[in-house]
Amino acid sequence: MTSISANRRRIIDLRSDTVTRPTAEMIEAMSRAELGDDFFRDDPTVLAFEEEVAGLLGMEAAMLVISGTMGNLVCALSLSPRGSSFIVEASAHIQINESGWPSAIAGLTPKPVEGVAGTIRAEALQRAIAEAKLRLSAPPRLLCLENTHNAAGGRITEPGHVAALADIAHASGLKVHLDGARIFNAAVALGRPVRDFTQHADTATFCLSKGLSCPLGAVVAGSADAVQEARRWRQVVGGGMRQAGIIAAAGRLALSSMVERLTVDHDNAKLLATRLRDANLEVDVEAVETNIIFAKVPSGFDYDFFQSELRASGIVTMPAKAGRVRLVTHREVSASDIVFASDMIAKTFDLAKQTRSANARIAAPNAVY
Repeated sequence: MTSISANRRRIIDLRSDTVTRPTAEMIEAMSRAELGDDFFRDDPTVLAFEEEVAGLLGMEAAMLVISGTMGNLVCALSLSPRGSSFIVEASAHIQINESGWPSAIAGLTPKPVEGVAGTIRAEALQRAIAEAKLRLSAPPRLLCLENTHNAAGGRITEPGHVAALADIAHASGLKVHLDGARIFNAAVALGRPVRDFTQHADTATFCLSKGLSCPLGAVVAGSADAVQEARRWRQVVGGGMRQAGIIAAAGRLALSSMVERLTVDHDNAKLLATRLRDANLEVDVEAVETNIIFAKVPSGFDYDFFQSELRASGIVTMPAKAGRVRLVTHREVSASDIVFASDMIAKTFDLAKQTRSANARIAAPNAVY
């Protein structure tokens, strides 16, 4: 079969917005950051950054951590005792993509609830709380929400619904944690202050290393007591830092220069989804609310051929999973990249289907097709 690979030096990386590299301005800010020892709470850049973030999210305090997963972990440890359960949407990142820390480290039993477009409905939450309170169940102590929802395609839970779910949880004695890895995408997409999404949670996290383009880092925010307890747990799991101002310096610059430009990523995602749909791929354009697109693939699709052929064309994607290919836009993918990538993806998609059919014929040469 003839390859459709093109000679193209530029790499278009659609695996994730985590592949973004720091800007020259970020590197400069990191090199000039005033530093201290964060363990002793005397790194001035970290202190200034944490104060800024707390105010931005409408919370009392904030803490810098290495990653979003660590942030989610230390929040859960600070809010819920071992042996209890937590309620979470069934395909949430905490549930399916964080290496099982709830049970392995935190001693928590998950109670997954099927959501709609990544959002738990109020009646489903009430039912889950009632079921978890049965005598033979691990008592529920925590509700974990995700916004935007990765596996749902970057879908947004609107602030009013976040508040409603938090009210239900709090009325039943549960704490609320918001995994807001891409919460600024949600805020920009709806034109709302980010605090509208976070102020009803007891703790919240967001990532610096995704669309905000920092080289690493995430933030935990919440009440002063919750963050202080999370700081203790950060030390327990090996997350204590010293001259962490080099991370915070990039974070401060990201908050001032990288948030509003996320609209470009959203526009490019919509453009990519539209072009793929028009090329007869199964893509729900209306479901693309931020920077994540899913394209469904047919049964027996030749995943390996699809991925390797695209890579030869300079386009990098994650392997297909659960019958879908995920594509993520970010600062290092331009509108012209989207046009080229969508054409190549559509062509390679057709070739991958042909490869599947050819392999099927070889396996069953006497079958009638």
